[in-house]
Formats: sequence, C-alpha cells, structure tokens
Amino acid sequence: MQRWYAHTTESSDSETWQPLECHLRNVAVQAETFAASFGYGRWGYVLGLLHDIGKATLQFQKRLRGSSEPVDHATAGAALACERYGTGGGIEGMLLAYALAGHHGGVPNGIVQEVGERTPLTERLDKHCVRGTSLSQLLQELTGMGLELPKYDDLEPLNLVDRLAAARKRGCDQRSAEKQVVFSLSVLCRMLYSCLVDADYLDTEQFMTPETAGIRRARSFDTVETLSRLLDAHMERLMALAPDTPVNRARASILRDCRAASLRSRGIFTLSTPTGGGKTLSVMGFAMPHALRHGCSRIIYASPFTSITSQTAEVFRNIFGDANVLEHHSNFDFERLGDERGRQYRLAIQNWDAPIVVTTNVQLLESLYSNKPGACRKLHNIANSVIVLDEAQTLPDGLLTATLAMLEELVVDYGVSVVLCTATQPALENRWPFCSRPQEIVRHREGFDEVFGRRTRFEYVRGVTEEELADDLAAKHQVLCIVGTKAKARGLYEAVRCRLLKDSELGNAMPAQGIYHLSANMTPLHRSKLLEEIRARLSNDNRCVVVSTQLIEAGVDVDFPCVYRELAGLDSLFQAAGRCNREGRRSEGVVKVFELEDDPVRVGGSDERKTAPLARTWLERMKGIARMLIEDRGGVIDESLIKPFFSERYGFEPELLDEREIYRELTNVQLVHSEYKTLRFETVAQRYKIIDDTAKTVFVPWGETGLALLNRLARCVEAGTAPASMAATLQRSSISVRTDVYDALVRGGVIDAKSFEPISVLRIASGCSAFYSDEVGLLEPGEEEQKELIF
Repeated sequence: MQRWYAHTTESSDSETWQPLECHLRNVAVQAETFAASFGYGRWGYVLGLLHDIGKATLQFQKRLRGSSEPVDHATAGAALACERYGTGGGIEGMLLAYALAGHHGGVPNGIVQEVGERTPLTERLDKHCVRGTSLSQLLQELTGMGLELPKYDDLEPLNLVDRLAAARKRGCDQRSAEKQVVFSLSVLCRMLYSCLVDADYLDTEQFMTPETAGIRRARSFDTVETLSRLLDAHMERLMALAPDTPVNRARASILRDCRAASLRSRGIFTLSTPTGGGKTLSVMGFAMPHALRHGCSRIIYASPFTSITSQTAEVFRNIFGDANVLEHHSNFDFERLGDERGRQYRLAIQNWDAPIVVTTNVQLLESLYSNKPGACRKLHNIANSVIVLDEAQTLPDGLLTATLAMLEELVVDYGVSVVLCTATQPALENRWPFCSRPQEIVRHREGFDEVFGRRTRFEYVRGVTEEELADDLAAKHQVLCIVGTKAKARGLYEAVRCRLLKDSELGNAMPAQGIYHLSANMTPLHRSKLLEEIRARLSNDNRCVVVSTQLIEAGVDVDFPCVYRELAGLDSLFQAAGRCNREGRRSEGVVKVFELEDDPVRVGGSDERKTAPLARTWLERMKGIARMLIEDRGGVIDESLIKPFFSERYGFEPELLDEREIYRELTNVQLVHSEYKTLRFETVAQRYKIIDDTAKTVFVPWGETGLALLNRLARCVEAGTAPASMAATLQRSSISVRTDVYDALVRGGVIDAKSFEPISVLRIASGCSAFYSDEVGLLEPGEEEQKELIF
C-alpha cells in the first residue's frame, strides 16, 4: 500500500516525515476534545479525519518532493463530507464542507455575488467532481490507514425541531425562531472550524517545531477555584483597609449584589454602576464565583479602549498572578516579558489559552465573525466562559443587531454568560433579535444618587467662542477640556498655550507650566508618558491644563476639579464626568458642557420635531440627539436623559448605516440543504469591521525608546530578517494615519514606506522632526476624531 505523508522535514529521508495517518488521527482526537466542550465532539472528529485526506494523492505527494504544481487538498475532504453526510437533503454535509474547504485560506462563501470574492465552495466542489478524483478511493485510503469515519447516525443530531421549539419558548415568533436556528448553524460552523484549525496548527507545531510545542506545554495555570480564593482574599484586604465613607459603603453594596447574582443560571446580565462604583472589581466579584458555580473554563474581559484593557489587566495581574492573566491587543508590549516569557505569551494569544483573558472588543467580536484560521483558532475557547463587555454603550451602532445576535447565540448554545457593564447602560430592551431579556445585577441602589451624583454638577452653555473658551482654560489652575476632533484639540491647545506664554518667563518649557495636549496623533507611548506627568501634577496640586480628544474619557484614571466637555452623546458626557472629582475628595466638581459658536447650525428647532435631525457624521448625529434632549429639559443634564438618549440613538432607521445587513446575510436562508449553499462567510467577515482598517499605520521613532526601536529595525534589515516580525513590538510607538494624509506625507518624503517594507516609518530621525512634535504629535490636523479601538 502507498505510504502517504502529511508534512516533511528538512531531511530528504522520508522516514523522518510525518505519516498522514498520524496527522489525521492526532487532529481528529484533538478536534473532538475541543468540540465536545459544546456538544459536537464527533463532528470535530470527522473534521480531523477529512481535513487533509486530499494529501493521499500522487499529485500532493509529488509536491512534498519538490513539484511546483499547485494542489487543492482541502476540497477533497469537503466533497467527501457532502457525499457522506449530505445525503437525503441533510445540511450536516454542507456545514462540515465549509470548515474543511477553508481550513487553510479561510471559510469561503457558498456562492459568489460580489467582485473580488474568492472561489466559492459550490464552484470548488463542482470542479473537484469534474476533475474526476475518486471519492470512494479516498475513503478506501482512509480505511487503509486504519481510520474509520463515523456513520451519519453517529454524529450528534442538530435537532432543528427542538431548536425551533426552544426559540419559541423564549418568546420568539415563528419567523424570528427560524432566523435564530439559521444563525445558530452558521455559528456552529465557525466553532467547528475553530476546533479544526486549532487542532491542525497544534499537531503541525508538535511535529515541525517540537521546541515551540514544549514552550506551550510549559505553561501552567491555577484552577478557577484557586483564583476565586485569591479574589476573596484580595477583596477582604481591601474592605478591611477602606475607610467607612458613603462611597465605600455603596461600593460594598454593589459587590454584595454581584456575589448574590453569581448564583443565578447562565444568561445575559447588565451591571449598571455609577462612575466610581468600583465596577472592575465588582464585576469580577460576579464573574469568578459564577464561573466556579457553572464549571466555566475562563473569564474574558473585553473593552473598547486599550487604556482600559491595559489598566484592567494590570489590576487582575496584581490579584491573580501574571501567569493566569492573558492581555491581548496589538499595543501589548512583549519586550517587557523577556524572551522566554514573551514566546509563551505569543503562543497563548493564538488560542486564548489562559483562565483570564483581557482583550479589546475588536479582538473578541471581529474574531467571532471572522472566516480566517488565525483569528478563529480561539473561538472554541470562548465556549463555556463568562464574557464581560465593559463600556457596553460603545457597542458599534452599525453592527448592533449582528453583535447582539452573536452574544445571544453564545449564551443559548455554548454555555456562556455575558455581562454588559457600564455607568451609562444602553437601552437595548427591544433590540435583541432573539428576544433575550437581560437581568440587572445591581438591585439595591438606595442612596446612589446622593453618594455618586453629588460629586459633580453639570452646566450647559451654548454659543461659546474659541477665544472665550481659551481664556477660561488659561485662567484655571487644574482643568480638563475634551473636544470632538483632533483639529479642535490642536487649535485650542495652541490658543491656551499662547495665553500662558504671555505671562511666562519659562519660554517653551511647556510641561513645567503644566499645559498638555492629548490625541490619537500621538503614539500610545508618548501619551502614556504625558499621562504620568499629568497624574503627578494633579497629585502635587500643580497647575495642570489638559486639552484632549475623547480618548481620555473612558478608563483613564485622572481626577480634575473641573472638566469642560464639548457637546457629544449623553454617554460621552457622563464618561467625561467620570474624570471630574472622581474620588469625591472635593465638595463638588463642575462639568461644563459647551457648544462652540461656529458649530454647524442644526436642522429645525426642537419644537418642530420629535426626533433629532439626520446629520452628516456619527458625531454630529449624537450631538443633535443630546442637544434635543437637554433643551427639552431646560438645559438640565442628569442620568434621567440616558435611557431616552439611547432610545433615540437606536431608533434611527438605517438611512446612515444599514446595520442589519450582516444579520440578514446570515439569517435569510431556509432550513434546507440547497439553501445552505448560499451562506457567505467571507462577505460577512469583510463587513463586520468595528474600525476602519483602511488607515495606514506609521512607526514614529519618538524619544529614546523610539530611536532604539528604529536601530533594531535597521539591524533586522541588515540581518535579512523580515521587518514585519517587529510589527507588534512597534505598536506602542505607532500612529494610524488617514490614507490621503499618508499618501501626501509619502510624496513629501516625510514617511519612508520602502526601506523597512511593510513597516512605514516617519523620518523624524532624519531631519523631519518638524512633522512630529513633543507637544502635539503628528502635525497634520483636520480629520474627525474616532475612538481609539485597537485590533
């Protein structure tokens, strides 16, 4: 019998190569283990046996021996799955086929409907049949290797009728129930795909680089039970040391409610806590005992901003130990870990192999809709977990229905509990597509308004000129001003700076005077250093005037006596208030909400409409809604406006964004085999994007750290190492630049896009320092500020 191989080594001696039967068996067993966590172990086993069966051909074996002829080995397994498990109109074969066909390049669409999409599954299956490859021969080869495919009846049943009945029981009408079942099958395909690609990567890694596999195996974690004890001990120490104040008593009440709610069944929860209510530790007070009670494997804490992600990860590392906490975002600094720990960390983020994962919404949510193996490896580890979504009000409007549908599906079929955590809880009561009814965790709110509300007072002012605003800020001892665009932040900073320079003998030594600018035109490293200075000046009661975009609003621990906030959505206004009198040390803090005199004129008057007018941009739309509600209350701003704000915000029909489009792509399918040929995994993955990925990333060699990284980058090129290997290391010293600005800077010779390709470098070390300032970063204002979401 012909001996087939899966992988080769550097040796030409085939005795050192990996036999195909070993690889198929190993992947099948591993994928079965992964898929068993959500009840589809035999499906995982089938995927493992079939994924590389196309390698049992002379064409592929010739390729292993040096032939350059391309061979599609993945479609053979997909075709065999359709033949074996798709007879009689069953859809099981198609679900398996999508995962099998995409296990290298990504799950394909069933059919092509748009220019630029890759070869769809149906066309690949048809071409495979035309080519004449004998599926029966491949099946014989599998049997000859001592491997036996499970029979159709041995697969865990899909139970479509039971799924429909369960959806109806949860309150869905018949059409919504059918949509949920269709959607759930597409998610099942992704989850099975995750099990397959992770098992495939792990076994290939074990054979090709056993030293890497050894590093992975060297990782060890504490059990959830041990972690729960560590949390209890930490909270007892904190409470013992906390003074008996109204704020601390309120925080203790919130924590008690969280612990009590942890005993409830799995589901979707909301945690609505005022700013300063101890949200981060309180939500862990729910998540950890809840995970222990229900046998969950991990806790996943996701937030929209890297500032929150890094800050939260540090809090958790101090409680649970560094080894138990995995921080995953593109700005993570691997360098501080050292070589060995850094290698372990890079392996762990591939499949989220840790009991506590702290990440960004982009990493979590885009992965759940991805069709690529690298992003999907970790999906099976999301099953049987507790997911905390911090700052839930930032869930993307344009993707809201699809996002909520995915969260519901994780709860229904994958043993997940979800917590939506924020001080400004979005009004989602009628937005859940599959009729979920989240449970509020905090039930005892007596006295919260008095305890937390008295720390700040809102004032609303319209028609302020930039000159008046700059005068006010320059006269303050300590003040934070937040505006909506980078251009405004830059101009206002310069205006305040000029006023302070008039009375200063310190020349350009601006940090000594305590005037600061913060925006996404500055690298994360640059901003971090400035925030350290800002916190020090606040602590020492030195002058501290900060002009910033909204990137400072959520998750940045600063405490100003006075905050100015340009009009924005109500959620943003309350987030800004969280930077004012944060610890309640002052009798009262003031948050001044202002509108500049030259803002675009709104459409109509508040007495002529019942809804806010449509606007050109998302920011203008949020301002319009907030203005309408505030004026209806006679200029009063308080928490009673939050719910109507979100109702108005989510009530817009999609003239601006067709936010239901992705959801339609995955639910507008009938529950029959032929219709499942039309699923569009690639299209959906391309459309579910939380941030615009068309912006260009530019490395800025700012400061000593930046110059040292530039030298390392140059040494990489000299040594013949791919510069892309340093991409993650460079993130904290990089900025995102709008495409048109990037192109202009390249044409002007300011950005070097060739020497370190694909890394683009701002030439500040070569005489172009005029394009990156120690005070304001990249000197290219004008684009509208977007929240700092990192993928």
